[in-house]
This record gives sequence, C-alpha cells and structure tokens, in this order.
Amino acid sequence: MKEKNHYVIIGSGIAGLSAAEAIRKKDALGEITIVGAEDYLPYYRVKLSHYISKTFTEQELLIHNAAWYEERRINVLLDKNVKKLEILSNTIKLDDGSSIAYDKLLLATGSHPFIPPIQGNNTDGVFALRTLKDLKHLQSFLKGCETITVIGGGLLGLEAAWAVKELGKTVNVIEFFPYLLPRQLDEQTAHVFTNELEKKGLNFYLGVGTQKILGEGKVNGVQLQDGSVVKTDAVLFSAGIRPNLDLVQDTTIDFDKGIRIDTSMKTNIENIYAAGDVTEFKSSVMGLWGVANDQGKIAGENMAGGNLTYEAIEPNTLLNIGGFSVFSIGNIKDFDNILETTDEEKKAHYKLYITQGQLTGAVVMGDMSKVVKVKKLVNSNKDLGQQIEQGLGAKEIIERV
Repeated sequence: MKEKNHYVIIGSGIAGLSAAEAIRKKDALGEITIVGAEDYLPYYRVKLSHYISKTFTEQELLIHNAAWYEERRINVLLDKNVKKLEILSNTIKLDDGSSIAYDKLLLATGSHPFIPPIQGNNTDGVFALRTLKDLKHLQSFLKGCETITVIGGGLLGLEAAWAVKELGKTVNVIEFFPYLLPRQLDEQTAHVFTNELEKKGLNFYLGVGTQKILGEGKVNGVQLQDGSVVKTDAVLFSAGIRPNLDLVQDTTIDFDKGIRIDTSMKTNIENIYAAGDVTEFKSSVMGLWGVANDQGKIAGENMAGGNLTYEAIEPNTLLNIGGFSVFSIGNIKDFDNILETTDEEKKAHYKLYITQGQLTGAVVMGDMSKVVKVKKLVNSNKDLGQQIEQGLGAKEIIERV
C-alpha cells in the first residue's frame, strides 16, 4: 500500500463534501482534492428556494468557510470543469489543460434541472433553480415582475412558489399530475393540503400540461394543453432532475439512469466510487439532500479503507409553507390498510399506511411534534397488528406505541 493516497472528488455538493470529511477522519495523511465547477465553496443547495425572497450574503449559504478546509488540508479547486476521465492512467483532465492523478476517485457530479422540450423554453424570463448563480439571476429578474408561474407542483416547486409569494407577487403553480406532491401524498391528503395553500393565496392549475411558453423575446404567458392561457411575467421550472452523466458517457463505467453503484458506493471500476444525485442505487435515482449526504459519508469511509454498507432508508420530506406543515415518509402508494385521524382543534391530520400489519408509510399535517416518533416507527416497519385489533386510531397509535 502506498504511504500516502491521493483522493480526488469531482463535485462540490454535499455528497463530495461529506465524503471528503469522512476520508480525513479515516486517513490523516492522504491528499484530498475536491474539483468544483461552481465559483463557490460547498453551500446549502437545499436552501436556495427559501432564499428567493431574502437579502443574503454568500457566506450565509456556505456549509463551511475557507479556514475549515485549510485546517483539514482539503484542497478545493473552484470554477474548474473536468473534461475527461482517463481510467487506465488514473487521471482526470481539466478544461484548463491540466491533469490530476488519483488513487481513489469519487464521482459526485450531481444533477441538473429537467426542462421539458416545449416550445419557448429558452425565452427570456424562463428559469430553473439549481445553483447560487441561478438564484441571483432569478432574484434580479423578479424585481420587474408582477406574476410568476411555477411549472411543477412537487416539493421544490412549492417551496419556490411560496418564497416568490413572500415577495408580494401573484404566483401560479401548474402541475401535470392531478394533485400536488404526487411522490409524498395521496390524492385525498393532497386535496386538503391544496385547500390550505389556496387560502394563503397560491393559484393552482392541476391535471394539465404545459404546451408552450408565450412571448416574443420575453415571457408573457403560458399556454396549457387544454388551450387556455395563463398570463405571466416569468416561468420557473421545477420539473425534476437528471443526473450529470457526461463524464461517464464514453467510459467503461456502468450507468443507466444514473451511475450504478453497489452498497459500498463503488462503481464497476475497482477504485472509482460515486455518490449523490448522479447515482443509481437499486434502479432508483433519489435526488435527495439527505441521501447524498449519507452516500458521501459511506463512500468516503470506504475509499479510505473502511467497510461500511449503505442501506437506503425510507425517503421522507418536510414542507412548511406559511406556517402550515406537512411531513411524509415511506410508501404511500402500496398498502392494504389505512388509519387516519383528524384533530380539528389542532388543525392536524394523521394518516398511517399499513401493509400486512406493518407500518410502511405515514403523512402528518399540521402537527410537527410527532415527526420524530413517526419517522422511527416507519423506519422500523413497526408491527401494528395489536393496535389495529384494539381499534386505535392513527393519532392514538403515534402517541402510545
């Protein structure tokens, strides 16, 4: 074994950062280099939509300041694009013509927003929010707008819609699916949630697709597939992500929807690992901050000689809009029993999804004090057979089990 290993991480998101931190804890002597395409040190990308309505400094979004990396001898190269992977020679080539050799390589190149191939999607006033640069550009443009339309009624789309609403703008949300948050809620629960958001002033167009963006030179409307037109001064797409796979297209690294990894975060190449949004694990691309963080830690530990195994936990999301919150975890699509309780006094709703007596999913609205307990119950697939026989309701089970 070499006296000193050189670990190279491509990508300066949370997966790359958590991997670098794990490597340093395991290997005090190894050289660590993070290559990032953006101009900024790793930052809280998950907070971008919240900051649409805020005045902020770049430092507020950074996960760590420059001194943190210096103290841990983690070399971060910013504003650098990797052009090619030379797998046989264990080197990467950058866009400035330089090369970096590695002993262990982590691909944490993340993802990019999916913008549907509809007419007018490159018109001035059309945005997608993925980077700090995107956020600054969007904020500047919104100053001259009165009405903004968000295309996509998922988690990030709704967060962005509410942040724009806080600027005093009129906000429309267009969702192709018949109801909001289709990955986190069932139709009935989504209807309750939608009513709450409508009371707070958001406008929704559900169950209809976008046909084209209107405007000569600058956006002035969105034409829906039913022929109707929604007037707007700007469009923000929040229609999902796609892994950044350009680097592996012409290599022997195995990929499909994302870079395929095993439970150790290793690709099919012995000394190359992958983590975060760019990965495909058990046929799924998750695209979640928490998953990227966990995968990065596992990858970093194992790159430095560890033997950790990644086990995907049930995905969970928490959304708070204007003081109304909704929490969702686990499988809310496939079940054979549902228990639910509505607490009118607390304006709260509890819903448990059960399969063969085991708790496999849950939704809680309006009472976030129960989130930690619910998360533990779902992640352990708690057997609720006894409680069901006793005729307990969803809220009672959460409080008593």
